[in-house]
Amino acid sequence: MGHAVHVRGLSVHTSAGARLVDDISFTLHEAERVALVGASGSGKSLTAAAVLGTLPVTLNACGSIRVCGCDVRPGRLPRSRVGVAAVHQDPSTALNPLVRIGDQLDLVLRAHGTRAAVATTVATGLLQDVGFDDPETLLRRYPAELSGGQRQRVCLAIALAGRPRLLIADEPTTALDVDTQEQVLDAIERVRQRHGTALMLITHDRRVAATRTDRAIRMAQGRLVDEAVEADV
Repeated sequence: MGHAVHVRGLSVHTSAGARLVDDISFTLHEAERVALVGASGSGKSLTAAAVLGTLPVTLNACGSIRVCGCDVRPGRLPRSRVGVAAVHQDPSTALNPLVRIGDQLDLVLRAHGTRAAVATTVATGLLQDVGFDDPETLLRRYPAELSGGQRQRVCLAIALAGRPRLLIADEPTTALDVDTQEQVLDAIERVRQRHGTALMLITHDRRVAATRTDRAIRMAQGRLVDEAVEADV
């Protein structure tokens, strides 16, 4: 089995030299589901940002990261070049409030090479994949017309538009009620199974890690505490 992510000796530090992530190593296999678990400030989101290539410019990273077969510079490589996409905690900041959902999906699909003639059909299919029963109506709506869970599922559809081999979900259900959390997690699992996508789930919720992933990696104070064979947390 190949590796979706192979991290060795990753450290993230400030310009003053303070280490926020300290010499961590781990592997995520193709189509595997792994939870990165820890309290706020443990370094899990910074680790995800280093893999994604979205670290703040005020931080520096060292070590080696290999994503979907490509060696990347920790923290700086655009994720679109290595087959990785992300869903973040707050969907309201990820969507443009002034642009209809259909137009936002169209922009992403066109950027990934989808022909204009079929973009609407593909967008409709993506929205169906993440659980929308009436995608044609949804395409005409603005983000403010949707609930938080609906916006998060739209963000998932946008993330999947480039057919990534790795999906990083960084606290994707934190701002949602329990029932809506389950809807979003169900949508992630459904599309992950359908497309064989590997999943790195960043969470502080041990129940979610235990029920929604194959194994868990715990972090505390910027270091790996331990790695469970299964997500028995």
